Amino acid sequence: MKSRIFQSIDRLKGIKAIIKKSYRDLKYRLGRVPLLIDFYKNGEVDPLVILDHYKTYYHFLQSVDREQCTEMLTENEILTLEYVSRVVARGKRPHEVEILSEIIDRGWTDKRAVCAKIREMYGYMVSEQEMESAISNLEGFFVSKDDEQKKYLQIDMIENDLSGDIQRALSFQERLKHPIFYLYMQDLIQISRARLQDLYIGKMQEKGFVLYEKYSRRDVCQLLNSKRDLSSIMYGMKRIGEDACIFVTYHKQEDTTGKEYLEGKPDYADEFVDNQIFMWDSQMGRGPDSSYMQEVMTAKRRHLFVKKSDSEGADFYYMGLFDVVEVRAGEKKDNHGKIREITKVRARMHHDVREDLLDYLRSNV
Repeated sequence: MKSRIFQSIDRLKGIKAIIKKSYRDLKYRLGRVPLLIDFYKNGEVDPLVILDHYKTYYHFLQSVDREQCTEMLTENEILTLEYVSRVVARGKRPHEVEILSEIIDRGWTDKRAVCAKIREMYGYMVSEQEMESAISNLEGFFVSKDDEQKKYLQIDMIENDLSGDIQRALSFQERLKHPIFYLYMQDLIQISRARLQDLYIGKMQEKGFVLYEKYSRRDVCQLLNSKRDLSSIMYGMKRIGEDACIFVTYHKQEDTTGKEYLEGKPDYADEFVDNQIFMWDSQMGRGPDSSYMQEVMTAKRRHLFVKKSDSEGADFYYMGLFDVVEVRAGEKKDNHGKIREITKVRARMHHDVREDLLDYLRSNV
């Protein structure tokens, strides 16, 4: 256990060293302190990796180049940057960033104007439910824990009224008068827009998801208008509203010690038979008549997310929508040799899976 902890620390140090080198190289090349958008435009370290390890770009500069980051931010300004870095800059839809951009630039906006802007810029039709979800997220609700929600509700950026107008909160207006805070906010808007335009424009979509792009469980929650971040409890299958989401790791880690898996974790047999047909096993103890399987069968839409192995991180490729063509009862032994009921599902994808991605997922390399 200790050796694993030390290995993790070494990897972390290695990543931070790479980030710092990228910063120094870019600063030298530009002749000034770079912003997040500069990393993106110049093909340097992914700005989201910086935010992953330092929470905000302000914290990053405080750590690696304090002489260039002498102007201090208030606690509420830092809190706002943390939340926007986490929910908006990392987001996989344009709703939040375009609302935020409008209220920063104009002081107010309305839902119809934002929907029209998104349609024009990204070719995406926004639903009323999506708009309400984005507004709620900008109010500080998109978190996983109650203590986080209590903290981030203090950011107080927008005020939403029944007429459809979205106003800039007075306290947020005061924060924006601070030039360095304003600069960091605009940088987050720019990096979010650049990423989203690359993600959406000219790509095939299914219900807001771009085929074969990578998504975290948190991204899925946001795109399906979940009121909160449910990623910590999303394993195997999760139903959100009318959508059932299946999360599959194609190559499972072998259990060599007998202690690495939780009790009852099965040896799943999930695989593509060909470019259309996917075989999926439910969790242990979930038979065809279980409420778990009823959530899958009664969903209006069913989404498949696949990653090759756990070593690739937390993000999954979006494989698309699927229909269930066959359901039958099955059995498997758990780690204690006990026979447990499962459901074996034969699914048909709405689109043929891209051959190169399928080959990649199947390979053991």
